[in-house]
Amino acid sequence: MPARNDSPRGLTRRGMLSLLAAGAALPRIGRAGLDGLVEGGTSGSFTLSNATILSHTGTIAAGGVRVEDGTIVALGASVTGGVDVGGQWICPGFTDAGCSVGLVEVPMEPSTRDNSESTGAITADARVVDAYNALSEVVPVTRANGITSVLVHPAFNHLITGQAALLRTVGLSAHEAIIKAPAGLCIGLGRAGVSEGGPKSRMGVAMQLRELLDGLPEPPGAADVGRRDRKKKGSKEDESDLTPADRMLRQLRRGEVMALIAVERVDDILRALELIETYGLRAALVGCTEGHLVADAIADAGVGVLLGPTTTQPNSFQHRHAIYENPAILHAAGVPLALRSASAHFARMLPTQAGVAVAHGLPFEAAIAALTTGTGEILGVEKHGRLEEGAEATFFLSDGDPLQPRAAVRRMWIGGSEADLSTRQTRLLQQYQELSPLPPSITAPGPRP
Repeated sequence: MPARNDSPRGLTRRGMLSLLAAGAALPRIGRAGLDGLVEGGTSGSFTLSNATILSHTGTIAAGGVRVEDGTIVALGASVTGGVDVGGQWICPGFTDAGCSVGLVEVPMEPSTRDNSESTGAITADARVVDAYNALSEVVPVTRANGITSVLVHPAFNHLITGQAALLRTVGLSAHEAIIKAPAGLCIGLGRAGVSEGGPKSRMGVAMQLRELLDGLPEPPGAADVGRRDRKKKGSKEDESDLTPADRMLRQLRRGEVMALIAVERVDDILRALELIETYGLRAALVGCTEGHLVADAIADAGVGVLLGPTTTQPNSFQHRHAIYENPAILHAAGVPLALRSASAHFARMLPTQAGVAVAHGLPFEAAIAALTTGTGEILGVEKHGRLEEGAEATFFLSDGDPLQPRAAVRRMWIGGSEADLSTRQTRLLQQYQELSPLPPSITAPGPRP
């Protein structure tokens, strides 16, 4: 095979003309296209009527929505006029409660993965907002499937992996997309905390985490019962000389930053609950594949769960007891839930994963709540994911039940501005769908026998 020549000298005149022609056929994308907003789209103030309204609580009713200056001012059967959407569903924007969208572009290419900073066992000052690529091709694909915000976190591959952030799926940069940052400090328990430069076993992970927490100043008024004596040192007033990592750890200890603790196996879940109670941490569990086995203990602890993927299989020693009914059992026990994809490219499948959970016993209403308000309620972000009067106008139009794969997202508004639903795939479709038909002498291949 002759060597490939990709240099400009290797292009023939005909090849150069072909490249220029292809470039001319590409869509022009200005600032509006880049940041995910539709240029000239419906924004700010508008009315949609003759719709099926799916609330953030999962109830379904007929009516419409009126938006003024990016805020929902009227919702329900009394809203008429404006744009008749012909019965399409108005659905609250979904949130992926744990993913690597914007951090991973090509999974097999290391230079496009920015989801892990494993220079040590503790990287508390690593921030995903410093790596988030708002112009990643993964973002519009995620958005086009009804997901208007994402909780982006670093990979759970050592003890303390960094700071998560809650971001909108529009914006030219992470700064424009931020809803809350940091949204939590990520901690790996069990095998998730094992690393080359850190502890090598579950014993070591728990040991180092306890030593770390024991060495931090307690919050004012904290009880010392059941804990070993330690010197009361430092305070908020004398933290100016601390490193960013130490400052973040002290905020964790004081409950100013939530601990997002990755656990899968039952013993890891129980160990996390013990640490949360012992140190009075404000925390949520992440993953929790075997949570159904100790659902009552999680509920009694009052700890929320960023759950998922809900389709995890029993294909690992970390979650041999994975079952599809996990969300239903946790919900029945009273555990606050939000659903996560734990992925980048497959964040788009989150609504379908929620549908699988519904098919295995999770009430539809609970699934919608876990996709909309669940993340905000666990993280303490007021009114996040709500579709109600006075809330931010963040919702989308769907052909039908948004948990059904056949129902397509047709239009979307984030913060009152209409969002662009085009993706690299739809642009390629538009580019090539009008190619000349095959000549009569050439027939397209038929179906295989």
